[in-house]
Amino acid sequence: MRSFTTLLLGFTLSISAFPSHAQDGDAALRTALENSYTNWRRAMLRKDPLAWASSITRYRQTVMRNSIVSERSAFPDAVFTSSVQPPALDGLRLLEAQAVGDTAHLVYFGKIDLGQDRELVRDDLLKLKFLREDGHWKFDSNRITSLANAPDVRQALKEGKSPEFLDTPEFTPPGVAPQVPPLCRVPDHKAGYKIQSFGYETTVSMNGFDYDPVEDGLEQQMITGGLVNGHNEITLKIKPIEVPKGEKASLQIRVYTLSNDSKKPGKEVLRWQAPESGAPAKIVLPIEVRP
Repeated sequence: MRSFTTLLLGFTLSISAFPSHAQDGDAALRTALENSYTNWRRAMLRKDPLAWASSITRYRQTVMRNSIVSERSAFPDAVFTSSVQPPALDGLRLLEAQAVGDTAHLVYFGKIDLGQDRELVRDDLLKLKFLREDGHWKFDSNRITSLANAPDVRQALKEGKSPEFLDTPEFTPPGVAPQVPPLCRVPDHKAGYKIQSFGYETTVSMNGFDYDPVEDGLEQQMITGGLVNGHNEITLKIKPIEVPKGEKASLQIRVYTLSNDSKKPGKEVLRWQAPESGAPAKIVLPIEVRP
C-alpha cells in the first residue's frame, strides 16, 4: 500500500552567486514560523496530544487522524510512536522564508538530524510548510529533499552560494490552503485496493473520498475509512481513452481486507473486471464483509 512516510527525492538543481532569498525575507515572518514549528516540535518530543493538536493545522490533524484510524490504530497515540525525531533548526542555514496568501514555508540547508545514526546525517534540504488559521501561522508538515544525487548542488550550498531553484513551483507556497477533509468512519477492517486501468481513466470513490484518477497504469491504495462488517460500496467513474492500434482496453479492481501483521496475507473481498464490450461510465460495486 502507499506509504505515508516523508518523501525523499534526489534531483539536479541550479545554483547562482546572488544573495540568499532569506536575506531579503521578512524577519517577523521567519520568527512567527519558527516559533510555530518549535511549539509543534516540543509537543512531539513531550508526546503531549493536547499541545500537538493546538500546534498543528486542522488540515494535517484530520489527514493524520483519518490515516491512523483507517490503519486500525489508536489516535492520537499513534502520532507519537515513530522512532523518527523532528529535527532541530540549530545549525541549519535558512535559504528562504516566504508567504503567499494563507500558505508559507521555511527552507533550510544543513545536517538534518532525525535521531538516526550520526553517519546517516547528511547535508540536505528541509522544507517546513505552514498554513494561516484564525489569523495565526500553524505548522503543517515537513519535507526532506536528499541531495545525494546532486553532489554539485550540495557542494555549492556548502560554499554559501544561493539556489535558483527557490523560484520553481516546488519551492513556492501555493497561496491557497487545502480544504480540510471530513472525518472518516472508524472501520472494522483495514482495507486497500489494487486497480489496473488501461484504455480508461478510472476514478475510485469510497466512504465519501475520491482518489486520484488512474490512467493507463497500475495503482494500489489504502482505503480511507476501510471496511465495516456488512454492506459496503465502492464506486468507479470511468472514461475511455485512446489505446494503441492492436491493443485492447482492460480494467480490473480488487479489494482486500488487510492485517497489521505484515506476515499475514490480505483477504480478497471483491474482484471486478470490465467486460470486453466496454466499461460503463459509472458503476457501484457492493462489498459484503462478514465479521
